[in-house]
Amino acid sequence: MIYNGRKIDFYKRNQSLMKKIFCCMVFGIALISCHTTKTSSGNIVVEKNNAAYLNGTWQLQMLFASDNNWMHAPFININLKDKTFSGNGSCNTISGKFTINENYLGFDKNITSTKMACPNNYEKSFLSALLKINRYTLNKDELELGQGDIVLMKFKRN
Repeated sequence: MIYNGRKIDFYKRNQSLMKKIFCCMVFGIALISCHTTKTSSGNIVVEKNNAAYLNGTWQLQMLFASDNNWMHAPFININLKDKTFSGNGSCNTISGKFTINENYLGFDKNITSTKMACPNNYEKSFLSALLKINRYTLNKDELELGQGDIVLMKFKRN
């Protein structure tokens, strides 16, 4: 190409710029592939795929997008090594197994429970929701359990 009587090699002139753009693209892709993301509320999610952080006891804070007036708030104790959980559904002791894979978390339908008569019906809702769970999200000391894009339950580390 000739411009005002001077020959300009477009590629050589823009080679430095192209290298900078390429490096920025590679850096951007590397950043996106990290496990830490921001939620719509602006909170930083603690490595969604870091299942080891699930170990421990989690107390229910919310079921089906509302605060419930529990006589005793349900909780679950997750044991990743054995892939089992135990806890209390508000009235009865519960236990069972679960499956986990990346962001997938599913509770086995064979949940063992004591059979005490309970004054409210919230426990049935809690157990029903557990069986619908197919994903989890960790957000510091908060655990969200959901079905698809819908958050069914929120727990706080106890």
